[in-house]
This record gives sequence, structure tokens and C-alpha cells, in this order.
Amino acid sequence: MGILFHFILGFITSFLGTLFPSMLSMTTVKISIRENQKKAISFAAGVAVIVIAQAYVAVGFSKVLLDNPDYLMTLQQFGTVVFAGLSIYFFTQVTKKKKENKKQRKIKGFVSGVLFSMLNMFAIPFYFGVTSTLVMMHWYDFNPMNNLFFVLGSALGTFFLLFLYTKLAKKIEKKIERLANQMDFILGIVTALIVIINVVDFLL
Repeated sequence: MGILFHFILGFITSFLGTLFPSMLSMTTVKISIRENQKKAISFAAGVAVIVIAQAYVAVGFSKVLLDNPDYLMTLQQFGTVVFAGLSIYFFTQVTKKKKENKKQRKIKGFVSGVLFSMLNMFAIPFYFGVTSTLVMMHWYDFNPMNNLFFVLGSALGTFFLLFLYTKLAKKIEKKIERLANQMDFILGIVTALIVIINVVDFLL
């Protein structure tokens, strides 16, 4: 399995991971419609730059934990607390009435993309989970070049999907807003289930 294979793995997993409506995709759509596509593409580029760092950290973290399984229990305990907090947050978002401010702020494309991507709390856990799963399936080999191309593929996959959101913004704006509202509820359920599973695992 060479560097091209790892690049494709990074591209596909990142593309699919960004497919669902999120803060990043919603912001890309809004910038494209309310300002212009050029700024939206610049925003997507800013997001992708941070994905490089996030995916690289996740890959390194994954290797350390897979080489030292004793750390997994501590990570699981910490993750349970984090997911409990996220579950509460998502359910709060469902019940909270969001009022759209008619005075839209101007958004600096690239800089905003960097800042918004840094606030994406799911990125590192997502790439950590993906890498760990691929290793267990014997689809991923840790070495500097494979890691580099997987990370670059991940960044490009995210950028490409946000680019598609930019081009299709006017056609999908209403649909993606409805999906985004539903995603808060779905993510709340998913994170709550993770907490329950981990708690049961601790007790058994």
C-alpha cells in the first residue's frame, strides 16, 4: 500500500466526514450566497489548511495509543466526559430558538476559514478514529510519507466538498438548513449513546 493509496484514503474519508451539514458547510453556503463564491472558496482553503494540522496530530496520537494500549482506558474515561458535555450541548441547541440577525457581518474568507476550522471540536477525534480503524483493517501503514499523503488527502477532500457546497449553495441552502437543525438532534443522540456504552463498559 503506497502513498497514493493513503492519499486516496485521506481524501475519501475526509470527504465523507464533511458531507453532513455542519458549522463549516453552513458558513460556506452563506458566504457564497450573501457575499461571493470567491470569498467562500477562500474560506474553504482556510479550513483545509487547519485540517492538515488536525489530521497530522490525530495520526500521531493514533500511533502512540495503538503502541501503548494502557493509555486507552484513560482516554476512554476522558472521552466519556467530553461526549456527555457535547450531548448536553447538542440537545440544548435543538430546544434553543435561533434568531437570524438581519445585519450580516462581513466575513474575511481565508482568515475566517482558519478560525472556524480551529473551533471544529470533532476534527481530531474523527481523524483519530478513522486512522485507528484503518490500521485495524490493515489498510494503513504508519510511516512519514504515508502519513504526509494521508494528511494532504484529508485536507484536499475537505476543500473539495466545501468547494462543491460553494458551487451548489443557491440550490441547497434551504435543504441544508433543515438538515443542520436535524443534525443537532441526531448528534445529541449519538453522543449520548457513546456515553451510555462507555459507562456500561466501565461497570462490567
